[in-house]
Amino acid sequence: MYLDGVKLGDVQATISGVFTAAFFLFISQARPLPTLSAERPHPNIFCFYVFLSLMGQFAIHLLFLMSSVKSAEKYMPDECIEPDSEFHPNLVNTVSYMVSMMLQLATFAVNYIGHPFNQSITESKPFLYALLAASGFFTVITSDLFRGLNDWLKLVPLPPELRNKLLIWAVLMFVSCYTWERLLKWAFPGRIPAWKKHHQRLAAANVEKKKNV
Repeated sequence: MYLDGVKLGDVQATISGVFTAAFFLFISQARPLPTLSAERPHPNIFCFYVFLSLMGQFAIHLLFLMSSVKSAEKYMPDECIEPDSEFHPNLVNTVSYMVSMMLQLATFAVNYIGHPFNQSITESKPFLYALLAASGFFTVITSDLFRGLNDWLKLVPLPPELRNKLLIWAVLMFVSCYTWERLLKWAFPGRIPAWKKHHQRLAAANVEKKKNV
């Protein structure tokens, strides 16, 4: 994409950076649950769960990006843009920015680990509001609801067909990543230590004894 002259404007990069900083800030403020879970997280990143999660989401993100850019190129006139040339608004740059915003949002939302270790997204209000603000921002600029805002961001108007495709593909991308991540968590659950299982069996046995008495 760099060789094709795809770039972000200064304001675009600033807005994207603000959202990224907000996501990191509010994730760090999420509180752990008061009760320690019997389940343990995966001990290291070199495991099937992390590898499959990374590769699956990467494939979905890449498909979304390539499909969106290829669709935008169909509406672009043939022109030669030098990689080192200055940024100028065009359809491919606009679509690339919108896609990058949605990928950024999906990455944080899908990979956030809440229960049974930390607060869920709905319980972590600042992080939830940041995600809602980012999704609302993406919807507004993609739908071109405020032309003045898009002009300030140096985003060109999208053809209606491309705009509808982008919105639908964004939803499908998010749902696919979320489903893939939940499927992997079901297939590769965190391990419960042997001593914890033993304590759970003893507790269950004591409950049964009390019921019988």
